[in-house]
Amino acid sequence: MRPTRIRTAIALGMSAGAVAWTAAAFPATASSQTTASDDAWREAGHYDTTVACRRAGEAGVRRHTWDEYKCRPGRGDNDVTLWAKGGGSGAGGARPLATGPAAG
Repeated sequence: MRPTRIRTAIALGMSAGAVAWTAAAFPATASSQTTASDDAWREAGHYDTTVACRRAGEAGVRRHTWDEYKCRPGRGDNDVTLWAKGGGSGAGGARPLATGPAAG
């Protein structure tokens, strides 16, 4: 092979790897959460590390998006799936904040 073809093949391979690495760092957004019942476990995202999965799970609990979460090995070799249960769409599961003594 010519050196130019070798360099081109290396550059294409490296750029494809960079795109795959970047895309795997963010959760999937195609999952439908509106049709799932509150009692069923549903996929809420895919992450590179267990730490990132736990952070997202705890953030969902704090925002009342779901009541429980668990992080389990994903379908691929190097990903972790966030499973969530309860809470619905997030708006229905939110609790009112106490702002002080009741006026009246």
